[in-house]
Order: sequence, then C-alpha cells, then structure tokens
Amino acid sequence: MIKNIIKNITQLLGFSSSSKNDKLQFPDNSMVKTLLVIDDYVPYYDKSSGSKRLFELLKLFREIGFNVIFFPEDGKATLPYYDDLRNLDIEVLVNTPGVKNITLLKQRLDTIDYAWISRPALNYKYQKLLRRNTKTIFDTVDLHYLRMLRQAENQSDAKLKKKALKTKKLELGLAVSSNATIVVTEIEKNILKEEGIQNVSVIPNVHETVPILNKISFKDRKGLLFIGGYKHDPNIDAVTWLINAIMPMVWSELGDIPVYLLGSDPPEEVLALASEKVIVPGYLNDVSSYFLNSRVFIAPLRYGAGMKGKIGQSLEFGLPIVSTAIGIEGMNLTDGLNVLSADDSLEFSRKIVLLYNNEELWSKINQAAYDSIQSYSPENVKAQLQELFTAII
Repeated sequence: MIKNIIKNITQLLGFSSSSKNDKLQFPDNSMVKTLLVIDDYVPYYDKSSGSKRLFELLKLFREIGFNVIFFPEDGKATLPYYDDLRNLDIEVLVNTPGVKNITLLKQRLDTIDYAWISRPALNYKYQKLLRRNTKTIFDTVDLHYLRMLRQAENQSDAKLKKKALKTKKLELGLAVSSNATIVVTEIEKNILKEEGIQNVSVIPNVHETVPILNKISFKDRKGLLFIGGYKHDPNIDAVTWLINAIMPMVWSELGDIPVYLLGSDPPEEVLALASEKVIVPGYLNDVSSYFLNSRVFIAPLRYGAGMKGKIGQSLEFGLPIVSTAIGIEGMNLTDGLNVLSADDSLEFSRKIVLLYNNEELWSKINQAAYDSIQSYSPENVKAQLQELFTAII
C-alpha cells in the first residue's frame, strides 16, 4: 500500500520510483544523485544500536539508487567497518598522509545533492559548510534533549536539566533549518510537532527475523540476557538497577540462575557487578548463542529516548522480553501480548519470575515477537525512505 501511494505521488510530481528496481528517478532526468552521510565514525554495527541502524540505512540508500559518500568525523578507516562500506561501493572520506578528510569533503561539495547528518552536534557543525542548494536531513538518532530531561528527572539533577533545555533549543533550531528532520518513533514525531516542527519523518531501526534451524525449547533454555553498549549512560543505570535492586528478589524465587550482561566497553562500575551468577564478557563478535539459549531478555531502562535496538534485536530472535515503558517506547508493543512491562523493581522482578516459569505465556510472547518485528523490515523501511526523499524532492 505504501509503495502504491509513493508511486501515485511521484507520478503527479513528474518523477517516479521504478517498480522494477525501486530506484528513485528525478525530474531533471538525472538517474544518480549524491547523498553525503556524516557521523562520528564509520558504523560499528556490532557495537551500538545507532551504528547498526545507520549501516542498514546505508545499504538501503544504495538500493534506491544514491551515490553515497560517507564522512566519518574522526577521519579513521577503522576495520573491518571501512571495508564493509567500500564493499557497498560507498566512498569513505578518511584522513590520508598529508590530507585531512575535511579537505576531501570540501573538494566534493559541488557534487553533493543531499546531506544526511547524524545527531545535533554534527548538524550544527556541518550544515554551515554545505552549499545552499544541498538539501539537509537532520537525523536525530534519538531526541537528545528528551533523553537528558528524563535522566535529569530520574537523578534529580538540576544541572543536567539546564543542559537538556539548552540542547532542546539547539535541536529545535536545527530541525527548523533542515529540509527534513528524522526521528525513529511516532512518539518523538508527535513531540516535535507539539513544538511546532512540521518537517518530521519517522525512519526507524531496521530489523529482520533471524532464521533458526534448530530452535531450542523453553525447557532447554536458562538464564536472563541483557545487551547494550556501555558508553551509553542509560545502559549502565539499567544493569546497576537490575543487579542491585531487582535480581535479589528474582534469585530468591528462581535460585541462582545466570544473568548475562553483554555489550561493548563495560566500565569499572559494570565489571564490578560480575560474580558467579552475573557474567560480564565485554564485546563479543557473535552474540547469537546467548539469544538462542537464554530464556528471557530483560531491558530495565529507566530513561532514554527513541527506539531501543536491544528490544528489536531480541524480537528478531523471538526471545520474550521484560522491559520498562521507556524500553518499549515507540515500538507498538503491549504488556501481556508481545512483551511484559513493569516500572518498579518489585513488579519487574515478579514479571521476570512469571515469564521464566510459565511455558504457555513464554510461547505466546515468543510467537508474537516475530509478528511484531515485521514493520521494521528492510522492505518497509526502504518504502519509508522513498517517501521521504520524494517529499524532499
């Protein structure tokens, strides 16, 4: 249905996306437009949700016909991620001996038609550099000011609240000055609309169901699983709350079941949580065995914003989830139907015990998880991107 709407709109405006190959076509008959993508570094797709989303979007940009130039702010050709982009036929502007990547970018400004810039700081820095006829797209990744306000409220931090309000002013200003503003959930879109921002589109995380040949049964699974990059404060807060406040009640009911705290860059305060019952392995190249063998995924996030990649990743594997309202925000998940949700430590522990012991409930949520992930498939997100660029054109 979405594709038919796009087709009708584009025909009315004098250009179309080809039904044969899903590539955008432009009214000036130029078949190839150049899209500049700017982020802090090449996407570390196996280390953070934001990087995973951007890497999937880069693949979709190529599929719909853009020539893509990627500009990593740090200028580094970090492997294997640099090679992965080059294998997609994406030009990556990195520092070379005697030449900074910003020089390479300035040399290409006349060739850039669109600029997709991640996060507020990079938008503030690079929007000024681009030509006036370059259409700019502000990808918030998540609404930073919203996440900061929630953290300030959670921690009763007046200084952080003041900083959040300053960030809000910056983000809203960037949204006004951009041709399009990208959020990952309808909730954030509505928040921006209430602030008077109209040029907002939702481009969510991209997820696919993981094919499982030998599905492991409920009875053969054991333990609780969490995953998250620990350079992100909400994840540190989540696991600290989990181990110190929630798990003592769970262990008293279920015995010493293991808890796996996966994720890159665990700081000392997370490493200090490790014990015989709490496993903190640090970065792992392949985490699939944990999703296939654990019985319940837990995401006790008390603040944050946007789509949580960890929730989507668990849905990909059909692993039933216990999370907070913040954790499942914007993903059309319903407590008791395709997820269990709780916001205080006692109720959270009760939900874990219930799901861990109840095979019938576990199986129901397991099946519903697969159904929930379909709206975030590459095909659906590609259609949303086509609609976005059609509107910008």
